[in-house]
Amino acid sequence: MQLKQSVLFFKIAALTSAIVIIFVSWFLYYEVSRSARLTAQLTQLQTALQRTMDQEEHILIRAQKDDVSAIPQLKYSYQDSFSSLLNSMANEEALLPLLLQLDELSKTYFSKLDELIRLHEQLGYDENAGIYGDFRRSAHALQERISGKAMPQLEIAILELRRREKDFLLRADLSYLQQHEQLVMHAEQLIKDSALSEEISNLLKRYEAGFASYVAILRKLGLHDGEGVRAELFTEKQKLRSQFELVSIRTQAVTQERKESIILYGLILIVLMNIAVLILLNYQNSKVTRHILAINKVLVKVAKLEDFSLRVNIDGNDEIAQIAHQLDDLLAFIETLLARLSAAQQRLIEEAKMASLGNMVSGFAHELNTPLGVAITSQSHLKEQVATLKSQLELGKLQRQTLTTLITEAEAALYLLENNLHRTASLVDDFKLVAVNREFEEKSTFNLKHLVKNVFDCYQSELNQEDYAIELEIPENLTLISYPSVFSQVVGYSINNCIKHAKIDGQKLNIVVSTVLINDYIHFYFKDDGAGIDKELLPAIFEPFVTSKRFSGGTGLGLSIVYNLVTQKLKGEIKMQSPAHGGACLHIILTGTEFNFIEE
Repeated sequence: MQLKQSVLFFKIAALTSAIVIIFVSWFLYYEVSRSARLTAQLTQLQTALQRTMDQEEHILIRAQKDDVSAIPQLKYSYQDSFSSLLNSMANEEALLPLLLQLDELSKTYFSKLDELIRLHEQLGYDENAGIYGDFRRSAHALQERISGKAMPQLEIAILELRRREKDFLLRADLSYLQQHEQLVMHAEQLIKDSALSEEISNLLKRYEAGFASYVAILRKLGLHDGEGVRAELFTEKQKLRSQFELVSIRTQAVTQERKESIILYGLILIVLMNIAVLILLNYQNSKVTRHILAINKVLVKVAKLEDFSLRVNIDGNDEIAQIAHQLDDLLAFIETLLARLSAAQQRLIEEAKMASLGNMVSGFAHELNTPLGVAITSQSHLKEQVATLKSQLELGKLQRQTLTTLITEAEAALYLLENNLHRTASLVDDFKLVAVNREFEEKSTFNLKHLVKNVFDCYQSELNQEDYAIELEIPENLTLISYPSVFSQVVGYSINNCIKHAKIDGQKLNIVVSTVLINDYIHFYFKDDGAGIDKELLPAIFEPFVTSKRFSGGTGLGLSIVYNLVTQKLKGEIKMQSPAHGGACLHIILTGTEFNFIEE
């Protein structure tokens, strides 16, 4: 129950945390969307105002009526964008005052813009409209009246007057205005001195009054960006841009603070929930730790002492107690099973010993039967010949030819008897070697390559160059500290096996003897590319009396002797490999042999 409660607490905590994360993610998504919407609306408002400002610049530069006609639509677009933004920020107490200040500044700006438009309307959008058209018509009428009066000085004065007018309108330089005033006074004096009609004087006065009104409006409008209404508009635009930047920065800050607050509150809630769950889990853990430690203590003792009679002996009905009870049952079962296995193992060992001994005795008896049978037959034949010789001697019928025949047959029988008795003695000696009971000389240091070469030299008469190719891949500076006679026997038996079993008639046999240093052990390989080993014989190749040449003089003891020499005397490992394509490899790992080897 305790573990189930712990798992349940963990699941509840995980589920609640997931729900909190989902809600926090939803609120964050909503806030991000709202922030993006506010930013888009603010950008739209700023774009609408910027278009109005750009149109204002066009009015100042070109002073065209078409530019002025676009202003109402731009103002409507701005008001519409502002209304949308105001509705979105209606609940934003921190942003609403800034937005209202922006609205006040925009109203002031639009008021100044309207004033700018009114002044431009008074001035006139073309050469025939407004004040500009009035004083221009007066100037043209004045020039027409004086053209036929034969007064060149007045005509020149009027032309200079118009030139200064245009210079002033083009360059907005007050010095031209002063020159213009002086020329007006000069023209008035010329008219007065010449006693021209009052109409010409009135035309000059009307031109002067119109031009003065035009200049007054221009100066009110502002001859330069830093004067008049233009300066006021520039100031209002700067205020609007600053306010826009402030609203934008504050909007981003407010939305960022709100997102951070959502994340912070979500994290606080998750942390508090996890703390509560950890407290509950710690409480549950303290209740189960004692039982787990008791189980662990028993398991450690069982692993260390291999004593399966130990028991946990925990009381209770929770999951840990149930595990302890099942562990006790398992230990009891293992204890019983080990006892049964031990008894069965002893029986199997005894049976294996008897079977192995029976196989060895059977094989040994089979090998002895042949030479002993021949020896007995020879002895019986010799006995019969001796009886025949004795009988003829007693009867006095022994002839020279008969004696010669008997002697020849007796010599043949003795020869067979001697050879087969020697073979029997050799079998007995080989059988003794299987047990490796002989005492070898003390360990000594010897060069492995030299030893192997010396053994091969002993077989020179049998290993002729036409039928055999020998290759030694053993380092010159590899020396072993072991039993040289044992290695000599291992190599000798291996050579005998190659000669008797590997050689294929009409085919050259390649023999390669090599060593490799792997993981601080010498690996000794004796390989040939001959007939190979039948896969049926390979698993039992190291057992006594296993041979494929039983009827050709093979005893099956060679590899068994090698196996015992390597595993018992040299304390190494031995393997036999025979690929499907032919050949064989005797692999010996000298795990118990010391060596000296310096790489060149």
